[in-house]
Amino acid sequence: MTTKEKMFLESKAWVLEKLNLDPNYFKRLSEAHNPNILWIGCIDNLVAARELINADPGDIIIYRNIAAQIREDDVSLMAILQDAVEVCNVEYIIVCGYSHCLGIKDVLAGKNNRPLVNRWLDPLNELYDQNKADFEGRNEQEKAKRLSELNIRRQIVNLSQLDVIQKAWEKGNHPHLLGWYFDLPTGALREIFSMEENRRLKQVSSVFEIS
Repeated sequence: MTTKEKMFLESKAWVLEKLNLDPNYFKRLSEAHNPNILWIGCIDNLVAARELINADPGDIIIYRNIAAQIREDDVSLMAILQDAVEVCNVEYIIVCGYSHCLGIKDVLAGKNNRPLVNRWLDPLNELYDQNKADFEGRNEQEKAKRLSELNIRRQIVNLSQLDVIQKAWEKGNHPHLLGWYFDLPTGALREIFSMEENRRLKQVSSVFEIS
């Protein structure tokens, strides 16, 4: 059996399983699209975002790129952000990094043999170079965790500076920006850094700092 054949068989088995549990499952699914969360994560296939927070179908929009980068030249992400904020009025935008991110590992290893990937990871390389002293004396696992934490914080700041977010905050709307870290060996999920509008001061405020 080929991989393609197996995928179609698994799809049919999944449909039958859902219908056995709830005959109206697909009817309800076709009517449900009221997401309250936009999740921005890594392309690595080890973090199942919806399962991780036990979200139902329709609750969450998921977008992935290498190392969960927030970049204005990522037109697809910018379009999704605009739709999520202006149409869906999502309450939360989550940037989630994790312990085994391949983009983080590439930067720490100094890999530069894939031009397109290298160009995409330029901001992450710059972040590493700016904080090199912070990595001294750490083993590889600790370095990866620290760079992921710094990256999560940077991406939340990047998000906060986008026009679509600033305009929403000026109107007194959501979203809250949450920077999370998922530790694959333990399954632990924790918050690294978050931001939301401070209406009195008209500026974003830090809630969690990196320890």
